[in-house]
Amino acid sequence: MSRMTPMNSRMWVPAVVAAAMLTWPLPLAAQDMDYTALEKTFGEPVTTSATGVPQRATDAPVDMIIISAEDIQRSGAHDIPGVLRHVAGVDVLQWTNDDADVSVRGYDQPYSPRLLVLIDGRQVYADYYGFTPWSALPVELNAIRQIEIVKGPNAALFGFNAVGGVINIVTYNPLYDDINTGSLAGGTQGLTEATGVATLHNGNMAALRITAGGRLDNDFSTPIPAAIAGPPRVNDYRSEIDLDGVARLSDKIQLGLEVSHSVAAQNEIFPGLSLETGTFYTDSVKGQLAADTSAGLVHVMAYTNWIEQHADFSISGQPQIYSLANQVTVAQAEDIIAIGADNTVRLAGEYRYNSSGTTPITDAAIFYDVVSGSAAWTWQILPTLSLANAGRIDNLNLGRSGYTPPFFPFENADWNRRLTEFSYNSGLVWHPGESDTLRAIASRGVQLPSLVEFGAILSENPRSFSETGNPNLDPTIVSNYELGWDHDFAGAPAKLHASIFHQETNDIVSVGGDYIFTSGGVWSTPANIGDSRANGFELIGSGRLDGGWRWGVSYRYETVHDDFVPFAQNGADFVDYEHSTPHHLAKLNLGWSDDRWELDGFLDYQSQTFGLLQGTLGPATTEERIPDYASVDARAAYRVNDNMSVAISAQNIVPSRQQQTTGPAVERRVLFTVTVKH
Repeated sequence: MSRMTPMNSRMWVPAVVAAAMLTWPLPLAAQDMDYTALEKTFGEPVTTSATGVPQRATDAPVDMIIISAEDIQRSGAHDIPGVLRHVAGVDVLQWTNDDADVSVRGYDQPYSPRLLVLIDGRQVYADYYGFTPWSALPVELNAIRQIEIVKGPNAALFGFNAVGGVINIVTYNPLYDDINTGSLAGGTQGLTEATGVATLHNGNMAALRITAGGRLDNDFSTPIPAAIAGPPRVNDYRSEIDLDGVARLSDKIQLGLEVSHSVAAQNEIFPGLSLETGTFYTDSVKGQLAADTSAGLVHVMAYTNWIEQHADFSISGQPQIYSLANQVTVAQAEDIIAIGADNTVRLAGEYRYNSSGTTPITDAAIFYDVVSGSAAWTWQILPTLSLANAGRIDNLNLGRSGYTPPFFPFENADWNRRLTEFSYNSGLVWHPGESDTLRAIASRGVQLPSLVEFGAILSENPRSFSETGNPNLDPTIVSNYELGWDHDFAGAPAKLHASIFHQETNDIVSVGGDYIFTSGGVWSTPANIGDSRANGFELIGSGRLDGGWRWGVSYRYETVHDDFVPFAQNGADFVDYEHSTPHHLAKLNLGWSDDRWELDGFLDYQSQTFGLLQGTLGPATTEERIPDYASVDARAAYRVNDNMSVAISAQNIVPSRQQQTTGPAVERRVLFTVTVKH
């Protein structure tokens, strides 16, 4: 048989995908597919995060980066933000030792709301405050197969809040992946950590993966700026356990059940720009059924997430304790239908119920339910040209029940609102030659105000001002337009990616955007404060060299222009994307390995920005300059034998302390890890 060239491979990919969907002995929908088998078939990573349909990463109609399990291991990080800080186009604000905020293409802030995060398709983004509590996620790094990062809105597939981007954390499927590993780690800041992953099989009919981990550490010891001072620092800790079981009911039906629990406590920066102690308790139950039927690949998933957050902080020097309890229940169903070799249709529906009690004044609740419908169509127009279109309609009913304080500026009936929002994704992918891929992308996403912004925070303070939400908030709309080019260099294992993007954000919400004056005092409420525009481009290069070398380099240039109402321009607000997004973001990594050793180094550079601090007199916030900085990370690992390896890694090596945000300066972190695999 003659060797297949890259261009020839393009011609048979559509037929292979269609054949796999129609004849694969087990379902391929969502997280149920056998990634290992498909990667061997296509010779590259496979994803469902772009369209919901299994496809090669190079054919995805979105700007996507996939971080492999090898990349995670060689990053030297002990948490997910530590892995993401080396990824092109990803912004990470490291506030404290365990608290970080992550965004894509700028727009990062405390409790960053624009990035939707999922684990195996289950949302772990916390709707009640509109952010991701990274330390509380019930997942360990050695249980992750890959992390898929979609840049720009992908709301037509995932719904509300997938506006700046989507991160889908894909874990190993116990039915296909036999993962048994454990690690012990210790390091600076008093860190001790233990993790373990075990897989149990009942022949090839059922399997269970058990993942557990725990960590103790101290916070940075660098001084706390007076403007964010809160309660005394506490020691950080986290623990989690996850049970993920999958059973084959027949050759064409799979049933899955997952249960998880986590606890985490950390010092963190609150959206109001103050240091607080946050303690999180999360629980989740998820069930899913996947079936290869005569009507297509059917996938049904339902889950309930419970999360409690207890926040200890201060306002105007007065101690405050806020306790929020959020429950979200989601039921989803989809059908993926292959129509011949050139067309794939995905039809999906979703129901979601979300609720949170109020705090610190209790006896009231904010809630909504959402009914959604979506359709996606992928058309292989030619062997080298494909078009993917997806649209989604979300219909939301908002409500409030329970106690209203005296002189409250609203009535419960003010929350009786219905919102109907439309989102879409469209991507054209063309392979004009053996080595090139061109993409044209357009998308629209909807960022929903959080339950806190709708009213889950409810406090009275006669000496200053009281706080409540705003039932009249409009969702934030993000539109993205992008052109991209990928090039594989002939004769060399090297790749180049270039993209140029324009992004428009309308009706931005700020937690302190307005004041309402009543006879009983002043109420601070969130408000829509205006719009923002971003323009930029990215260049990403990566490759391998003889002798076990690998390299990567990226550069992003971006400008942001905020167009806010006058109130939000005069230091009276908590949002400033124009000055907090760096114009220049560059990242470099170089690694080498042989049969025993792995050596990796990382350099991250960020140009000067300005961050917000609480104002002491007069304005609610002030800007503080954050000088440009370069941080260096490194890892060295040695494989003792087939089952054991040891590694030492470090973050922020030089200097030992570095100002990266308006919070405390970050410290050098060193970690020693022993890993055993079976």
